[in-house]
Amino acid sequence: MSLPEASLILSNMIRTILFDLDGTLIDSEPVGVQAIMECTKEWGVPVSYEDASVVVGKKWDVAFDLVYDRYVMPLPKEEASRRIVERFKQLHRAHPSIVPGVVEAIRDLSRVYNLALVTGSHRDDALWALKALDVEANFRFVFGAEDYPRSKPAPDGFLAALAALGSTGADALVFEDSVAGIASARAAGCRVVAVECTNHFGHDQSGADGRIRDFAGVGVEWVRKAFP
Repeated sequence: MSLPEASLILSNMIRTILFDLDGTLIDSEPVGVQAIMECTKEWGVPVSYEDASVVVGKKWDVAFDLVYDRYVMPLPKEEASRRIVERFKQLHRAHPSIVPGVVEAIRDLSRVYNLALVTGSHRDDALWALKALDVEANFRFVFGAEDYPRSKPAPDGFLAALAALGSTGADALVFEDSVAGIASARAAGCRVVAVECTNHFGHDQSGADGRIRDFAGVGVEWVRKAFP
């Protein structure tokens, strides 16, 4: 279902907005899959596209655990992880792909709402991305993979952000893209809007309260109309 029509049943006022990073602010998740496939092919144990896509919406260490459960690699997991993450950074930072409208949306929303970023990527990657988008100052808090214990779909990251902002899930809205991220936001008691344009893997986004193609037209007035 689409917004704002489908969201008129939701009446709690929004005070806090939380964003995922990969697949929400930047279209980086295919690059993560590419990094896994390229590196493992070079090591003589090519991981399939389907298995490499486990990275979507999860912390890197969780994704590597899943891959190592299915494949026997010639490298220790820690070394393989380091090399794949480095390859991802090289590929992604060379040509970052920004989700349409997201910079304008963040700048407008931060005028009224408290914003935080909750990502399964490492904190330094998250800060790099925010600086690249020139929106670092618009976020009050950034929570990277090292800042909370359990990966999405557990709610830990969103709960940590809500606590830091003095907020609760009842007055928070989350922008996400992945199945794990949507489940995480819902488990934290938040309403969640799914971004469709980065869903390259055809994941089921029906767990979200609503969906948007991208952030074109999203801002303070959009939120007020969608979540009165």
